Amino acid sequence: MRAILLLCLIGIGAPSAAAQVCGRYDVRGAYGIQLYGTTTIGANGTQPMAGIGRVYFGDDGGVTAVTSVNLDGYFLGNPVTGTYTFNNHCALTFDVRDQSGGTEHFRGTATEGGQTVEIRQTDPETGERGVLERTPATCRNASFQGVFTFSLSGTASQFDTEEAPGSAFSIEGTVTADGAGNLVFASAAGKTTGTYQLDSDCVAEIELGILKGDSAGILKLRGVLVKQGKLLLAAESDPARIATARFTAKQ
Repeated sequence: MRAILLLCLIGIGAPSAAAQVCGRYDVRGAYGIQLYGTTTIGANGTQPMAGIGRVYFGDDGGVTAVTSVNLDGYFLGNPVTGTYTFNNHCALTFDVRDQSGGTEHFRGTATEGGQTVEIRQTDPETGERGVLERTPATCRNASFQGVFTFSLSGTASQFDTEEAPGSAFSIEGTVTADGAGNLVFASAAGKTTGTYQLDSDCVAEIELGILKGDSAGILKLRGVLVKQGKLLLAAESDPARIATARFTAKQ
């Protein structure tokens, strides 16, 4: 009896975390992508970068994307094409090539159902990391409305005339979007206003007033709306700074 009981205890053991299981087509469709780190794409070696865009994973294993990438102050449009694989353990791999012939390789792990994928670049001497988030099929200005927490962080580029290249900075506050293209930004420095335009592909152009000491400025961002309008991922398009930002809906 004691032996049977012991065997039962050994068989039960300690509970283990259930492995994630994904379906073959869980990542099929459109995603917003946000990246930050360093890249070797282009002719200038390793460069700091921040990127934003829209990626589409097709039924046939093909991937297409249109991204906007800030490469140490150069803000460039970057259409890419490539291939991807995805398995039932939720592991995603994709390789893309831009119009200049530069190739990048990425690996990531999806949540069950494929709503979110954490990714990283695997090419030597690179440090790009980021996220893929499912984006709606179509958007309009009214798709982005409500109160959002706002956070932005990054570094000064080679073109910053006030800070040394590589100097870190961050901005935090609360943004209210009215659904008609207007923004109000509240931070510790005070209140400012801004505007946004959301295209049908869920890509947004944003200008947001910011206060710094006794002066005011304009923060220029390009973003993509994801998670059914509950999150907007963005990258700064100003050549002086390399930064990523998030607008996260408040509950």
